[in-house]
Amino acid sequence: MNLIIKGKELQLYFSKEQLNNMVAKTANQISVDYQEKHPIFIGVLNGAFMFMADLIRAVDPQLKFQIDFIKLSSYDGKQSTGIVKALTGLKNDIKGRHVIIIEDIIETGLTITAVIEEMKKLEPASIKLCACFLKTGKQKINIQPDYLCTEVEDKFIIGYGLDWDEYGRGLDQLYYIQ
Repeated sequence: MNLIIKGKELQLYFSKEQLNNMVAKTANQISVDYQEKHPIFIGVLNGAFMFMADLIRAVDPQLKFQIDFIKLSSYDGKQSTGIVKALTGLKNDIKGRHVIIIEDIIETGLTITAVIEEMKKLEPASIKLCACFLKTGKQKINIQPDYLCTEVEDKFIIGYGLDWDEYGRGLDQLYYIQ
């Protein structure tokens, strides 16, 4: 079956099984590192929602945590504008808390760097970054996630929460557009 979005055929990058294995490995490491810390997972919407849902279901059920979300935008179609627009904020106070920011993909590093700088102002005990994907060769700011599922090539990817003008987010596998 050929998947076509906006007239472009999608090519499979990672299967659902491959994604599940990557997420489980990442969740296991977080479970070990945060056994007694009661972290708050903060998902960056809209892209991180599928990854975050799978990740928190995969962490140790004994791990005590909370979740929250922020919504940002720095995209116009297939291109990052480089300008971060904050759309909605946190509902929980993170002062003194161990924060794990959940991001779908890091490309230029501009968006997530802005998020981290804003969160530092709220005085958390710690901030760690967890990303599903790190796109190689695109970074303008060198930022390495503390937890990373995998690196991806410099291709336009879609699915597993990632979209193209809001199309394709619900795909349970990762695809690329040639």
